[in-house]
Amino acid sequence: MKKSLIALAVLAASGAAMAQSSVTLYGRVDASLGTTKNTVTDVSTTKLFNGSDAGLTGSRWGMKGTEDLGGGLNAVFVLENRFNVDEGTSAGQFLGDAYVGLTGGFGTVHLGRTYSVFDSAKAVSVASNVFDSSFTAYASPAYEVRGANQIKYVSPSFSGFSVAASVALKESNVAGAENTNSLGLFYAAGPLKAALAMQTREIGDNAVVSVDYNFGVASVSAGYSDFDGNGANVDASGWSIGATMPMGAMKFSVGYAEGETEGAAPTDKTSFGLGATYSLSKRTTLYVGYNDRKTETTAGVKTVGTRLYAAGVRHDF
Repeated sequence: MKKSLIALAVLAASGAAMAQSSVTLYGRVDASLGTTKNTVTDVSTTKLFNGSDAGLTGSRWGMKGTEDLGGGLNAVFVLENRFNVDEGTSAGQFLGDAYVGLTGGFGTVHLGRTYSVFDSAKAVSVASNVFDSSFTAYASPAYEVRGANQIKYVSPSFSGFSVAASVALKESNVAGAENTNSLGLFYAAGPLKAALAMQTREIGDNAVVSVDYNFGVASVSAGYSDFDGNGANVDASGWSIGATMPMGAMKFSVGYAEGETEGAAPTDKTSFGLGATYSLSKRTTLYVGYNDRKTETTAGVKTVGTRLYAAGVRHDF
């Protein structure tokens, strides 16, 4: 009798866990009409853009799910495909996210392809900088945005503080091949968000400090990042600042950034962005944006220049 009761209890618990499983289909479609101009050659191109090229975000669809395993433990997964809405073509399978993991009182662990911890920290610095989009003012050194073959851990929050680490395995026997490692410290409480992170790769090391503060009438984000190159890879640094001001269904945003590279041929970079959005609903947004970025030698000779104008629509589902 006792064994039967125990068996029934186990089945009931199992059924409850299954009942609390969920899978969600979600996505975002973003397209814009705009013009890009090469300000060095003075050549302009007008076209219909996919959102990642001249908009708020890249177009995507995905599936995400969670299962309550009991005792505060949950299994989670995300599979996110990226596509080009202007051409109706795939950007390549699940290039957004593709991971499975566990979350509980110990924190969260993800296994697969996803954003590096360093990128999560860098994102804080541009959270209010022209919507963290194609119009964002940006002049910082390059880094590993996502990691394939990655193990990522995010701790629970303690009085607003959390730590995170990620390791993207190189999975190669080539001499000198190394993993991409990221480590970050985060703070989020009330109107303030801040982050400090570093990333180590074979080509060099990145560091970033970021902050975002919501004053109510406007939010402001800023950050500084640095790259210390190994071997022939030159050192670089950059900073940015941006603000977003909500006005009813509209938001206006502005941003500015500067950066520099060192070495035998040092350069200076500047970038300026403007943007506005209008929410037609909770899921559909109209937008316009502008970005001007250039790279010059220390003698003032422009070597790279791009000017972007675009207007578009984004729909979330």
